[in-house]
Amino acid sequence: MTDLMGSTVQELLAQVLARYGSIDVFIARLHVLLDTPTVEHPAAVVPAAGGRHRLAEPTRRRPMTIAAPPRPSG
Repeated sequence: MTDLMGSTVQELLAQVLARYGSIDVFIARLHVLLDTPTVEHPAAVVPAAGGRHRLAEPTRRRPMTIAAPPRPSG
């Protein structure tokens, strides 16, 4: 542990001891947090088309057609 890191580690240790009382209680708390199952939220549902805030009707587009390549002039 270098002097640069020493103060940070000592501050962390002081905060852990002040909050949890001992390192063992802190480690036990971490294990409880890691062992609890993850809460899965349902996927977002896309609202049906229409409704009060729907967009204006889209403009009609012509279907894309493939034209013949231009003929060489000459």
